[in-house]
Amino acid sequence: MTDGAALEAFYAEIRARLVRFIRARLPADVADDLASETLLTLWGKRPAAPVDDVSVRRLRAFTYAIAIGHVRNAERRLATDGKLVGALAAAALRDSAISHDPARSAVGLYDLERAIRALSNGDQQVLRLLAAGFRVGEIAPKAASMRVRRARERLRERLAATGTDGAS
Repeated sequence: MTDGAALEAFYAEIRARLVRFIRARLPADVADDLASETLLTLWGKRPAAPVDDVSVRRLRAFTYAIAIGHVRNAERRLATDGKLVGALAAAALRDSAISHDPARSAVGLYDLERAIRALSNGDQQVLRLLAAGFRVGEIAPKAASMRVRRARERLRERLAATGTDGAS
């Protein structure tokens, strides 16, 4: 078996295992992408083709180590997304954008979370920086102020489309 064929067989065998491993810690829709990212990272490292059981086990352990790194990064991203939603929700409550009725607040927070997740990555990034405490001028004065304005407009539009315009 050639080196390329041996690595190809290894990738085919390990991929399903990686997906199961990652699904134990993250949502299923993320697991497939992270398994692919893991294999892409492994491929970039140009590992030696496994020639015996020992080298297969070593390569498998190395692959799982890479996967763990990708899982930790994804967990941090998901936590950051949760913090973004929480910070924006707190700002919305502080600005009386959502009534103080607990049931209505829960619906409003759900709509807010859905609206934020529907925004582009760029809009989410700008809002995430604001939620982290950065001022518009610290992000990138001219471009950021325009991006912030547009991101806020799109968020308002998404909330209005769901019927949760923030007015009580």
